[in-house]
This record gives sequence, C-alpha cells and structure tokens, in this order.
Amino acid sequence: MTNNTKRIQANVDKKVARQAEDVIAELGLTPTAVINSLYKKIAATGEIPFSFKLTTEQLADIRLREAADTRPIKEIKTKRDLEDFFNED
Repeated sequence: MTNNTKRIQANVDKKVARQAEDVIAELGLTPTAVINSLYKKIAATGEIPFSFKLTTEQLADIRLREAADTRPIKEIKTKRDLEDFFNED
C-alpha cells in the first residue's frame, strides 16, 4: 500500500461475496478494481450510481406485516372459532 491509498474494510455476507467475486473474476477484474471504480464514479457524479428501492413484492410484504400488526390477536380453539374468524367482516 502506498501513501496514496487508503484501506477500506466492509462486512459482506459470505454467500453474496462469493457470488459477486465469481462474477468479478469472470469479467477479468478484481474486487479492488470494482471498488475503486465505484468510488471514482461517486466522486465524479456526487451520487451512488444505482437506485436503492424495494420491489413491488417487498413493499406489499411490508404493508401486509403492518396490517397484521394492527389486528387483534384472536385465539382459535374450536372449529366454530375458526369459522367465526373467517366469517368476520
């Protein structure tokens, strides 16, 4: 390492890292080259060069969990309780 470089460390899921490193190697690059390219793009443009957003399915899952959290918890012990639960408005 020269005086012009700085060591950057990050924790990455092992499986994701392995998959990404396979792609990077197949492209004939190194993780260092990819990270340097990313940092250069951020420095040049002042923005992260990709969008962070949820898929429609991920957003629907969140909305469903939120809706479930607001429902009262009902204990179902009998077949009648189950029928009543599904017949509620």
